[in-house]
Amino acid sequence: MSIVAWLEHRSRWSVLRGLGNSSIAKATIAVPLVGYLLLFNREIVQFLSLHTDFCRPGRCAPSLRLLLLYLGCCSIAIGTALYGLRCPTLIKKYDSAAGFFEAEKVYFCQPRNLDYLQKLIERGTETEPLAKDAPVFSYNGRSGVDPNSLADPMGELYRVLNVSDLKFRLPALLFYYLGFAIILVPTVMTFFQVIFTYTSTGDAL
Repeated sequence: MSIVAWLEHRSRWSVLRGLGNSSIAKATIAVPLVGYLLLFNREIVQFLSLHTDFCRPGRCAPSLRLLLLYLGCCSIAIGTALYGLRCPTLIKKYDSAAGFFEAEKVYFCQPRNLDYLQKLIERGTETEPLAKDAPVFSYNGRSGVDPNSLADPMGELYRVLNVSDLKFRLPALLFYYLGFAIILVPTVMTFFQVIFTYTSTGDAL
């Protein structure tokens, strides 16, 4: 699998929803504002300057680890914002085509709703048109549609929405990866510091 195909697959909305729908990811949206108020507010910095544990002598500024944590959370927040703004509602609600089918098949058996389903497939997304070769699912005697026969059109709708808006879902994926990579740096730094401190203490004893 090429890197392009791998990125396309990993950036699908159904994959991003695991993180995008999580409470932790949603909480990071507040980090840029809260972090700015806490880390770069002059009055707070002056207050923190009284605490030598936070500030270096003669200079008060956030530590490198804290800045990296802030930047990593900001990156994840951007990815979460892109997900929240552009991910189709259907994908946010259902984690798979099977889940969508089981929950909504009875609803789409109604003639008017079935026509609406076909129009959604033709449109491709909630805002953009699909290619001209959109599949057409035809039913004779729609008043007696078997719910199980809707697996194909409902699955097609889920697939179409799942791969929509590549120009937004790919940046969202990259911002997620970048954010976690940045956060990993202070985590590793802290890990080795703890190991070093523990080892030094053990040698002293």
